Amino acid sequence: MNPSWPAWECRDQTDQAELYYNQPLRAKNRRLEDENLTLKRLLRKNGIAWQNNPPKPMRAKTSRVTRSSINQDRTLPYLPPEIQLRIFSYALTSPHPIVDPLCKSRPDRMLPREKRKGNDIAIHVLATCRTYYFEGTRFLWSNNTFLFTSPTSLRQFAELDLQYRAKVRHVTFRLIARFYDDEDRVHRLPSSYHPNLKSSVKLAVQRRPKENTLARRGFRAYAWYQLIDFLEAMLPPYDPTCKISPAQPRPRLLPGLETLRIDFVNFINDLLQYPPQHLHDLASHQLGCMLNEVILTGVPTDECGIRVSTELSGLLKDEGLLINHPPTLVAAKDNIRLLSCAEHLCPHSCKVVRGMASSSELFNDGHRNHSSDDFPPAPPDEGEPPYSHYHSCRTIWKKVPIKLDGNGERRWELFDRVSGMPWDDVEEEAILFDYLDDEDEPMVCENCGECHPGALLPNELMDLWDDEV
Repeated sequence: MNPSWPAWECRDQTDQAELYYNQPLRAKNRRLEDENLTLKRLLRKNGIAWQNNPPKPMRAKTSRVTRSSINQDRTLPYLPPEIQLRIFSYALTSPHPIVDPLCKSRPDRMLPREKRKGNDIAIHVLATCRTYYFEGTRFLWSNNTFLFTSPTSLRQFAELDLQYRAKVRHVTFRLIARFYDDEDRVHRLPSSYHPNLKSSVKLAVQRRPKENTLARRGFRAYAWYQLIDFLEAMLPPYDPTCKISPAQPRPRLLPGLETLRIDFVNFINDLLQYPPQHLHDLASHQLGCMLNEVILTGVPTDECGIRVSTELSGLLKDEGLLINHPPTLVAAKDNIRLLSCAEHLCPHSCKVVRGMASSSELFNDGHRNHSSDDFPPAPPDEGEPPYSHYHSCRTIWKKVPIKLDGNGERRWELFDRVSGMPWDDVEEEAILFDYLDDEDEPMVCENCGECHPGALLPNELMDLWDDEV
């Protein structure tokens, strides 16, 4: 059965307590305590005092045996540094994203192919020597992409040194909506969730006891708060080695991040409430204007989902690209399944965010003002875009992916700076108002002073534009 009311948005107390108990540093301390306790018992059993154990005398330098002293008559082949670096790049680069680095992954949040795949990188190369460890670690964190399935695994990434975190350019967040209920009811994911679903899917709902408190009861969800927890994990972590300076703020968790993909799993239309206000503060203010591209898959298409997409667009720089795609994953009990369908059934939509802000400053003043130096626009894509008669100050070229989960191939597409939509979608309306004065000559653009298709209207005609459109 599907409830007729939306699920209450909250953080489940049981899950939060389990996360705190299984926090990686706490788990590591427990293992060390158990190991020390076992060693103490072993020493007591053999009548050895573990507190007053004298230190072992050091061996004389003359008796030291090393690998080089044994193989003095054997010479290893010499490889140029360029060849060694190429070997590092090949051995420490994975063709697939690394799931939950520095943290234990949960099988119920992984695809079957992610569970089956072996070790795609030769991690043991780092144990060869100090030089190989230093050079190889740099390739490991700069040449790979990473997938995080929980906010805890993302927070654990702060244990990595900043010099390696700064080299990460792309990450993926996998948000699996979790549902709870204090009654024995069946909730289903409707078949309208994706064209590839032939029937509804039973949701994995965690059963919780009824508590005699004033807390929210009934059907609950941990969905938008999970998104907030992911974004909060990207805030600047505390680093005792970082000196606080009024002129230099603390770097974020991933200061070099350029593109972000967020996979929303089991986010159902008309089931979730509006996100908390804290989402706007995180996406638009604390983490605003930091990315070149944001990819969202599985965001609900209702008013709540549209609001979330709008809030997450605050992460983008001016002229950044926002890509919305239908769901690609579905989660059932203890497993996740990949959804795939034809491109015409699951098309993705692209939009340029704040494309007119930097353009207006550039054309009106001839240069950008000082306030835009702190928040520069997204860099232009590499390559030469094709020629178009409609390219002007009103339009902008962007490279968009041909297929979201393909081989990374992209094509050029022309966008409207004002609305952010593809130019083909707004071309007829934009050109229509170039001839409002019933003359043969097109209207002069208010932005650049030239005559071109889609020219910006003067202020006195803006009301007419709104009435007609």
